[in-house]
Amino acid sequence: MFKIINIEEVNEKYGRNIGTELIINISNIIKRSISSQYIFVRYMGPKFAIAFSGVDIEGVETFVKSMKEEIENVTIEKEEKQNNKNKKLIQKNIYAKTNFVLATYYKGTGLEEVTKKLEEYLDNCSQNESNINCI
Repeated sequence: MFKIINIEEVNEKYGRNIGTELIINISNIIKRSISSQYIFVRYMGPKFAIAFSGVDIEGVETFVKSMKEEIENVTIEKEEKQNNKNKKLIQKNIYAKTNFVLATYYKGTGLEEVTKKLEEYLDNCSQNESNINCI
């Protein structure tokens, strides 16, 4: 599971259209990078979930590291008017900041319990923390 931890800031500062564009770009990166046998969903608000099956946690961690890097290198360019006499346009680069948390799910474990732990972790981590953690 992962969360775009700065999406509220992007929406407030640049508008929901820019936030939506950022989410779409991130979703497209994930969709083209994972096998069709895995599940990728927008879980709730700024949270997303990817469910892998039949892979080891080390392989998932390696994949997530490369995805996180690619996602956080996505920029959306926005031109803004500068508040001076020249009315010059300035270029703003808007990017995502993410926090990933990984967990293993074994047959017989309650999926609801695992999901709750992942969500709690993402909700309680620092907004300044951009990391990958295994719980």
